Amino acid sequence: MHPLPLRTSSLVLRHFVPEDAPVVMSLNGEETTRRWLPSHVYSDLAQAVVSLDYLIKCYSSPGDAKLGPYVLGVQHRETARLLGHVGFSPLAGDVEVSYAIAEGSRGRGYATEALVEACIWAAGAFALRRLIAVTASANMPSRRTLDRAGFVHSCDEAMRFQGSEQNVSRYVWCPGAASAPGN
Repeated sequence: MHPLPLRTSSLVLRHFVPEDAPVVMSLNGEETTRRWLPSHVYSDLAQAVVSLDYLIKCYSSPGDAKLGPYVLGVQHRETARLLGHVGFSPLAGDVEVSYAIAEGSRGRGYATEALVEACIWAAGAFALRRLIAVTASANMPSRRTLDRAGFVHSCDEAMRFQGSEQNVSRYVWCPGAASAPGN
């Protein structure tokens, strides 16, 4: 297992730091985040600071994605600009992965690249036999990203998701079964 930060050809996956709060606030206020991940939208910078402080503390307590959130910042390797996140958290006996990339940085494979690297890392770091992802069934860009990252669609169902009852698609990823980015 590789220690953090993780480096890919385009990205650095790293722990968040308090100075990331203004960028996180901006990223989480983008139109697609407001639409697909409304629970990630902050009302103001103070709320973003509190939320980020909580996520940073979770690196050490509990320090395990099976017990609490473990969210990494996704930074562009060349420019050092924070582009989004990839995170892991417990969900009904499994660990769920979530991710988001800045609207202006999409279409370059960064989400797939971050997902593949982070999932391989998390499987080793937290001794996970599988990861799950849940996305709104209507969120086709997210579903295509999961497919490219080697996740397998397992089912569609109605559930409470992001604050409302909606149709979601569940995906499963197992170590060793991940595809290369872009496949």
